[in-house]
Order: sequence, then C-alpha cells, then structure tokens
Amino acid sequence: MRTTVRRQVVASALGAALLLSACGGDDDDTDAGGDPGGATTTTAAADAAAGATTTTTAAPVDEDAVPDPCTLIPAPELALLLAGDPGAGTSSAYDPEQRRICSYASGVILAVELADHYDMAIDIIRDETGEDSVREVSGVGNAAVWQDVGDEVGQFIAQGDDYFVGVTLPAGGQDVAQVVAEAMLAAL
Repeated sequence: MRTTVRRQVVASALGAALLLSACGGDDDDTDAGGDPGGATTTTAAADAAAGATTTTTAAPVDEDAVPDPCTLIPAPELALLLAGDPGAGTSSAYDPEQRRICSYASGVILAVELADHYDMAIDIIRDETGEDSVREVSGVGNAAVWQDVGDEVGQFIAQGDDYFVGVTLPAGGQDVAQVVAEAMLAAL
C-alpha cells in the first residue's frame, strides 16, 4: 500500500516536472464553470475481463489545439499496454495550442506538446532533477529520453515531427512507458 502511494506521488511530481518544463505561459482556459477549455474528456479504460466500456464527454474540436492525449490510444489498448486499467482519464488544456495533459486515476500521465519545445523541456528537466536522472534512448521518434527515479517509476519523452509525447508511470518502467510513447507517436 505504501509503495503504491509513493509511486503515485512520484508520478505526479514527474508529470509536474513535464508541465513546468513546457514553454510558454500557463494560459489556463478555464471557463466560468471551472472546466478547462470548456469541456472535460473522461475515459475509463476497459477491463477486458469485466467487459467495461469507454465513456467520453467532449467539446467541439479546436483545429489549432494540440491533440488530446486522452483520445490518442483507445482505452482497451491502453489497458493492454499498461497491463492494467489506468482508471478514468481527465484531460487538461493548460495551453491547448501548445500542450495538453491526460491524468489517469492510477497516476499515469500522458502529455502531448509541440515538437519544437522538446529540447528546452529536456534541458529544464535535467536542470531540475540532475543530469544523471535522464538517459537518451535511441530508435524512438526523432529523439527520446527516459527519466528514471527508481523502482520502475519514471517518465518517457519522445519527439515526433509535429509533437513530442510524455508518458509518466507510477510503475512499469521504461519498457512499458516506451511502448505507450511509441503508440502515441503512431496515433499522431
């Protein structure tokens, strides 16, 4: 129990590091109802054994917005990649023209941001967590890194042509995060 809580706290901290590393201001597009971007997308990953389904509530699509990471990988596929149900996902549009985040109940965080912010994001993460915590990974997208915080907790960041993706995991390690990042890049 204590390990699970620790992993969720670490995953949240890594996700926050990714958010802090993003370029641009924090243009919170919260409407009067407190809903980021005017809508929230919630996805419940299907539990194949129980036959659960995916529930989505969405707003009109903004053509200039970065793709919503909650919708990139279908819930049943994400559950298979993670070897477990990540729980409900909540989409956040801190600056929908630059970056979007999907936070899952399990502590998994998926992010999509403009590709030209990749180098600055990695530099900031290295500055904040230490050079040794970030390792280059070859063969994924145009560039990729794994940030390891121990006990299979960390984040995988991979750059594609138009966007870079971030996968923060409270458990599962680099191999699982890399597979999810590759699926996200393929969906973009």
